[in-house]
Amino acid sequence: MIDAFISLRGSQLWREIKEIGFFRILILGGLIGFLFFILFKQTDVFPNVYSVLSIYLLFILLIQLIRQDKLFLKTHFRQYKLICLSEYVILSLPLFVCLIYHAHWLLTLVVFLSLVIIINLNFKFKRRDRNTKIQQFIPDDSFEWKAGLRKYILFILPFWLISLGTSFFIGSVPTAIFILGIIPLFFYEKSEPYQMILAYELSSIRFLWRKISLQLVLFSMICIPLIIAFIFFHVENWYVPIVEYLIFTSVHIYFILTKYAFYKPNSKSASTVIYGSIGGIAILIPFLLPVVWLLSVWFYFKSKNKLNVYLNDYN
Repeated sequence: MIDAFISLRGSQLWREIKEIGFFRILILGGLIGFLFFILFKQTDVFPNVYSVLSIYLLFILLIQLIRQDKLFLKTHFRQYKLICLSEYVILSLPLFVCLIYHAHWLLTLVVFLSLVIIINLNFKFKRRDRNTKIQQFIPDDSFEWKAGLRKYILFILPFWLISLGTSFFIGSVPTAIFILGIIPLFFYEKSEPYQMILAYELSSIRFLWRKISLQLVLFSMICIPLIIAFIFFHVENWYVPIVEYLIFTSVHIYFILTKYAFYKPNSKSASTVIYGSIGGIAILIPFLLPVVWLLSVWFYFKSKNKLNVYLNDYN
């Protein structure tokens, strides 16, 4: 049964890969090879190997917490945990290969035991939609933020206030900007109906710049008070939150352009997910940002051409 399920996963992955196209597969293949090279090098260096393990396991943990098929697996498979473990082991094969090659036997065992622990974690987050006065100050054009805040406002607001109040701790604000920078990425996962694009009555170029400017303004309103508080208490490290802010603004713009470059009404494109993961990796490995910037330029023109199909009357 496990073999059949893994085979099904492979078939799904193959269908998504075929949608991407040969040229993009070459680009992604090159990036994956480059990342594996970095992984191979860093797992041979102490203490870098511990950081690599932490990031890798955090990524697997995030998959376990947000995956949507856990109920399906529980109700259809007796050994659903073994299925999850098999998937995570396959995802961790590059890490296992590097650790075994460098003879890190104890760390290899730690990774495997960590995966066993992760498959047993099953937190249920009860998200309650909330309409607050804060949403009234968000422009109607930024419906992604309105919808996102409805889901996450009960976390974002207290977390922001606590981070601001504890900004005299050097790690408080950078941690807050990191978490608050990750959350908006989920706002752009799914494409809206094409009628909502038409409602703007803007040309494709103005539409894209409107989306980008709204994103920058709203994210800046969250980050600037935190940055000011951090600089007030830690002026010698003033550049830390600013660099972090610039990284996230680059990735946010990249996500918007990726969404519309592969726009499909009322759906989530496989290409968007795959290319979006590159932006997510760039947050953790900032020297990949030039790749994100180059792809952003490419996706800008691709987005413009895609939106011309819907907004040609306003060009």
